[in-house]
Amino acid sequence: MSIQVHHPYSVAARLSLGTRARSAITSLSEAYSTWRERAAQRRALARLDDRLLRDMGLSRSDVEEEVAKPFWHA
Repeated sequence: MSIQVHHPYSVAARLSLGTRARSAITSLSEAYSTWRERAAQRRALARLDDRLLRDMGLSRSDVEEEVAKPFWHA
């Protein structure tokens, strides 16, 4: 005599959970990469001298405003 145990999730539901988990991890990884790149770009912008900023049409106050943003804000 064998006893069958029924799991509350079907095989398809479990696969779907795995797919969603991978998708969530991928989304988080992409967000992290975007945030790191944004922070690096802001640090580089902050290091530019006023002459280069003028060439780009930016003022020091424009740069200070951009650099003051949290890394998660575009």
